[in-house]
Amino acid sequence: MKKKKYLPLKELTDTKLRYSQLYLDELKNPKIAGSDTEKAHQQSFLFHLNGVVDAFFAELNEIYNLGIQEKNLSLEKLKNAKSDSKKPIKEASKIKKLYGKKNWLAELKSFNPHLPLSDKKAKKTKGKAKEETSNLVEQISQIPTNPIIDKFEEWQSKMRKLVSELRESALHASGNSPKK
Repeated sequence: MKKKKYLPLKELTDTKLRYSQLYLDELKNPKIAGSDTEKAHQQSFLFHLNGVVDAFFAELNEIYNLGIQEKNLSLEKLKNAKSDSKKPIKEASKIKKLYGKKNWLAELKSFNPHLPLSDKKAKKTKGKAKEETSNLVEQISQIPTNPIIDKFEEWQSKMRKLVSELRESALHASGNSPKK
């Protein structure tokens, strides 16, 4: 790995994470609720958060010195590539699993903010008698949340954790981890 080539790639991944956080923070502004600005921020958030994965692919390519051309860089190419030690790239395998059914990364990739979110909790309680809250203080303290923002926050958090863990794993496996 050449640090001169790697550091800008790492910065691009980190920048995509920061930009998605910026749009997520903007979405929390109640003044934009229901507006075109809200829709634009949702699209921008999704664009940048999805872009984190592609940027991270470029990082892995450099960390493992795979030499895959940028225009040909894909998860499949990374998954099929072998590191200098002839071992498969385990980080690509982990990402591949997250693209499988019922995983958050697959949900992120296919998410359409214009379609209603399915409420799993509502499905579970369907048909059951709902208990009424007798305490007025409890009713007031139950402020409704925006399910899209909740989902975006969850994905943002998971993406930060994923990138951090996989970056550390790749740097260690490739022998490029920073000396302590």
